[in-house]
Amino acid sequence: MHEFGLTRETLAKVAVKNHRNGALNAKAHLQKEVTPEAVLTAPIVAYPFGLYDCCPTTDGAAAAVVCRADLAKKYRADHILVKGVGLSVTSGRPFMDPNFDYLGFRATQNASAQAYAMAGITDPLQEIDVAEVHDCFTWTEISNYEDLGFVQKGEGAKLIEEGRTALDGDIPVNPSGGLKSFGHPIGASGVRMVYEIVTQLRGAAGPRQVTDPKLGLVHNVGGPGAVSCVAVLGQP
Repeated sequence: MHEFGLTRETLAKVAVKNHRNGALNAKAHLQKEVTPEAVLTAPIVAYPFGLYDCCPTTDGAAAAVVCRADLAKKYRADHILVKGVGLSVTSGRPFMDPNFDYLGFRATQNASAQAYAMAGITDPLQEIDVAEVHDCFTWTEISNYEDLGFVQKGEGAKLIEEGRTALDGDIPVNPSGGLKSFGHPIGASGVRMVYEIVTQLRGAAGPRQVTDPKLGLVHNVGGPGAVSCVAVLGQP
């Protein structure tokens, strides 16, 4: 906020968007929309985060079946391919590093670079059609836009301000409702994101379906921002 002039009003737009998406998802924890006013006047948890800036503590489970591509097509015509995957674990705790700038997560930057290289992606903003990212807090989603290379550092606020990450935007993010509205069952969260992107790529997401996605991204981050995994999934 100090470095780029980000405001709580911008953070609130993330919560409003993700609650709107979650209200369309029968499996979401918090299936209700919220207004900007409700977000901004909610009790403060730890400034600048109010109640609606923080994801809920959720119970849940998720599973994925993974196999060779030649086997997958024997079992279902609408199988989805893993195009690229990256995993990064940074050494130590980022907040113990005197050079850590608190403007993002190096692990996400590294993991996404690996996944993009494997998938042959050179322009994520233009090539990724839909993404599920780790929005444990409203700021984290904005930082993820930047760490995943959708925009340059400091420009993430523009994506949410301009409505570009909404369901009808050019880069829909967290159509499920994200951790913010769908919920965060910790260990199940990453696989649940895979489920959402697979569902989107199959065109089976119902009222929250984005328009004709071909490539989707799944992103998760853990611990004190020290570990991240990114996967690029796509239609055959």
